[in-house]
Amino acid sequence: MATGIVRSALRDSGIELIASCTIEAYDKRAPADFRSSALMPNARGLIVAASAGPALWAAFRKKTLADPTLWAHPQPYDTFVASVLARADAALTRERVAFRRFDAAFHAPIRIDFIAIAQLVGLGSPSPFRLLIHHEHGPWWALRGAWLVDADVDPPLARRPPCVGCAAPCIGGWAGPGRDSSATPEVRSRCVVGQGSRYTSEQIAFHYGGTRPTDPPAK
Repeated sequence: MATGIVRSALRDSGIELIASCTIEAYDKRAPADFRSSALMPNARGLIVAASAGPALWAAFRKKTLADPTLWAHPQPYDTFVASVLARADAALTRERVAFRRFDAAFHAPIRIDFIAIAQLVGLGSPSPFRLLIHHEHGPWWALRGAWLVDADVDPPLARRPPCVGCAAPCIGGWAGPGRDSSATPEVRSRCVVGQGSRYTSEQIAFHYGGTRPTDPPAK
């Protein structure tokens, strides 16, 4: 299965949440311009990859310490993430699996709906604050990349929506249908799921304020 190829390639990289679904499930959800017939007619499956917790950030900080020129890129973190996703590209190529990759980076040339496909493969469930919630990592995770592949893939993960029945302390309690608060660090911190995967203060400062770290990464 191509899902296993990607999972093995990204093991210990920090991008280690991997799930997939059939191309039929993907096409049923995708708008016409984003269906496999438009993007990769021979595709048979979709694979989605995400990071959770501080592991990817720690790998990024280690890389910037070894190669400070990475900071010269307009989007250094996205550049690093792309280099990690390339490991899966190489593994798929070695196994002769045709693919087309899509990055979740802000400046990606094709902006597919990662929120939708993450739900399709079972990685997350909707929350009251514009982020999908992972059943283990809560709001402390992020989508990184996806591949349409000309190969069989694993079925979606079983969904376990953690927000069902929750009193929603993240947004101060339910305020009626349609409540949709911003995913601020404070809101994420009040989620009762996944606090063991919370980002570091340095990582939060970078993601929310663009604050570049000034000290070496903590050991």
